[in-house]
Amino acid sequence: MVRFMPVLLAFLLMVTGILSGCSSQAVREQTPEIANKQNEGNQGEQTDQTFKKLPDKYDPPIQLTTVTLPNPTLKYAPEDDENNNPWTRRLEKDYGIKVKSLWSVPPEQYEQKMNLAIASGDIPDFFNATPIQFKQLYEAGLLEDLTTMYSTYVPDMVKKFIDEAGPEVMRSATLDGKLMAIPWTATFKESAPILYVRKDWLKKVNLPEPKTMQDVLKIVEAFATQDPDDNGKDDTVGMLLDKDLSSASGFFSGYHAYRELWLIDSTGKLAYSSIQPEMKTALGKLQGMFKAGQLDPEFAMKAEGKTIEELIAGKAGIYYSAMYAPAWPLQQSKDINPQADWGSYPMPSVDNQVALAPHKLNVSGYWVVKKGIPHPEALLNMLELWSNIQHNNKSEEIYKEFIVGIDGASTAWSMSPIKFYRAFNNVNNHLAIAPFLKGEESDLNKLTPDQRNLYSASMKYKNGDNGNWGANEIWGLNGSASIVDGYLKKNQFLSDEYFSTPTPTMVERWESLRKLEIMTMTTIVQGAPLAEFDKFVEQWKKQGGEQITKEVNEWYAKRK
Repeated sequence: MVRFMPVLLAFLLMVTGILSGCSSQAVREQTPEIANKQNEGNQGEQTDQTFKKLPDKYDPPIQLTTVTLPNPTLKYAPEDDENNNPWTRRLEKDYGIKVKSLWSVPPEQYEQKMNLAIASGDIPDFFNATPIQFKQLYEAGLLEDLTTMYSTYVPDMVKKFIDEAGPEVMRSATLDGKLMAIPWTATFKESAPILYVRKDWLKKVNLPEPKTMQDVLKIVEAFATQDPDDNGKDDTVGMLLDKDLSSASGFFSGYHAYRELWLIDSTGKLAYSSIQPEMKTALGKLQGMFKAGQLDPEFAMKAEGKTIEELIAGKAGIYYSAMYAPAWPLQQSKDINPQADWGSYPMPSVDNQVALAPHKLNVSGYWVVKKGIPHPEALLNMLELWSNIQHNNKSEEIYKEFIVGIDGASTAWSMSPIKFYRAFNNVNNHLAIAPFLKGEESDLNKLTPDQRNLYSASMKYKNGDNGNWGANEIWGLNGSASIVDGYLKKNQFLSDEYFSTPTPTMVERWESLRKLEIMTMTTIVQGAPLAEFDKFVEQWKKQGGEQITKEVNEWYAKRK
């Protein structure tokens, strides 16, 4: 099977894709329009500062210290380590930036180790901080104000990629009107819920593909009662559901109900989404499905991983999940049963309003800079190199050394001392290969290596290789990436409006409130009176939710 996992790494690792003999300008020459017209698109936005081009190369070289959170599966070439590898050598050769890692620890130890460094005030020149650490560092006066640096020097390409993540991302890095970090942008928007349905079962029960929530309900009933797998047994459920109801996110969206978000209400204040009336309606629908035997009667005892095992085994025909589900677990479902014909669809709505895709703040952390270092703008040089190699490079040689690595495991990208993810990278890859799949383009040199791999996978599937079905079903012409592209074009995303650190009462009460929420919702689905939802709302408010709402809105008023 063609390896297309590099493109999925942002999904799978979120917590949460140059040979030395090449010219030192090899990477920049891949995108000369960026190298030569850096920031051209931003010049019109400069008001208080005069636009300045980033230094091509620091001479004499500068040194920046950082710390390393290594990829557990990463293998260095002989003689290489976190301080000497393709990325650090290229930064020094092309930009005159020497990066020294002060220490390296496994992921599970990183936060604690960094907390100790922050407490002592002995921090490196730049590093990745959690939201809580970011706030602590700011309040301790340890961070460099990046406002002028960013507006003066940011390369157009870097700004574009950060802006794609959503305006709330930069707002979250801005404290008291000052930009105090560069956000490590994430792919939470791209992970929006999609409806997956067994099309072969649809044919068996003689129902059309789903366009509305009413269609979904009819399909769920038919899949649970009409023996869609044709084995003569009553052993199928209509829709996959797990004990935490995480796989119900897309279903909830169809009723305009959302979990664990802070949304702007009709009064202009923030309100907690899980306690709104729309959630009661959606839970009532799930309860009706449960009573009718259309859901797994033991779902409340099964984590999502266990329910996925049953999906792979062919016991469920409807599954709400993210864009990458065709790679796993749907590819495994098809491997076991080649007749399993999964189709992907936008989230249906119960009315004429589109179902929105909920997501948390689209960041994985914050790149912070120690106050007083001479060249904070060097972070932008490093992000420019990352962006060029990760998203604009067309060279197979560069790709193999900087992205894939010596063992072919596609982990070399993690050697970069700084990184961020392009919010819709998979959608962009789908759009890039679409003209080639349609036969409108033929020069594969126009594609990046990742895109060439994806195109190759789709073509192999079309030529009969079912092992590449998952790749085609994600990045192909009508795959799941095209659905997310549709969400994007319709601005169909719903972001969490609270993106600060936990409030005092959240620290004290949030976990118990979350347990109360999931326990109540699960028991309602299992048949408890719907009036229990109203009791839950009152309990939630009395047990800390009302105070949390007050604290959240105090923060929101200041942000506005």
